[in-house]
Amino acid sequence: MEFAQLEMFVAVAEHGGITAAAEKLLRAPSNVSTRIRHLEKELGTDLLLRDKRQVTLSAEGEAFLEYARRLIDLAREAKSLATGEQPCGRFRIGALESTSAVRIPSLLAEFHLSYPAVDLELEAGASGMLFDHVLNGQVNAVFTDGAPASPVLTGLHAFTEHLVILTPESVRVIDDEFRQSHPTVFVFGTVCSYRQRFEDWLTANGITPGRVVEISSYYSMLACVAAGAGICMMPLCLFESLPGSNRVVCHPIEGELGRAETWLTWRRDARSANLRAFVRQVRDHLVPPSGHEAVCAA
Repeated sequence: MEFAQLEMFVAVAEHGGITAAAEKLLRAPSNVSTRIRHLEKELGTDLLLRDKRQVTLSAEGEAFLEYARRLIDLAREAKSLATGEQPCGRFRIGALESTSAVRIPSLLAEFHLSYPAVDLELEAGASGMLFDHVLNGQVNAVFTDGAPASPVLTGLHAFTEHLVILTPESVRVIDDEFRQSHPTVFVFGTVCSYRQRFEDWLTANGITPGRVVEISSYYSMLACVAAGAGICMMPLCLFESLPGSNRVVCHPIEGELGRAETWLTWRRDARSANLRAFVRQVRDHLVPPSGHEAVCAA
């Protein structure tokens, strides 16, 4: 099994075909196809399903993809540790939608200026998806809600979000009359940790939604609330950055439900120069100078 074979296989999986992968790797399609067939022969299984129109991953290929990515990352990390090389190449970060929009743009810009040889990529999504992606090696590190629960992961506390409930202008107070109105609530998908907090808040306040509507855009949520269609929850810093925030009423969430810790999380076995540089930058720019930094045990 060769490093180049793994890179070719991952490229085919990520770019949707041999031709696209060959263009990305600056190789002939026939070379990519032949090297992957040699890999399949060595493994004793078909990683790709081929027909005249396309290639797709087989079930074995889907399972092998995670390991191929991890092997590539580990090989690059080993090389960077042995040679003391500077950060360079592809570095993939995942983050919550709200974090991507408000908290980290300046940080990512500074990192790009400090390490121009790094090809920085950002993936925004819900907490559950981000944890899965950092575990299987699809991203190198993620900003997500809460400390890492898996022993495979480690991380550090970056900042704390203050969550708020947004209601139409006509709802100045969340009282019994409002509770009995069974409002529509706007939420992200089922793997969103903020959604679970919202549901806990609804239960604690005796509110049974009339409808639950999934919307994948905070801006659209705010627009729906401003139109009087229902209520939603979001981080205060994001709410203050959105146009139209003056057309709704903002209600702070008291207690622990209203405080969400955002952590930068990565695999415990990751040691790349890119990751070390990024963690240093997060510590320098996001962790309060008081020294109350929370770090998972190594």
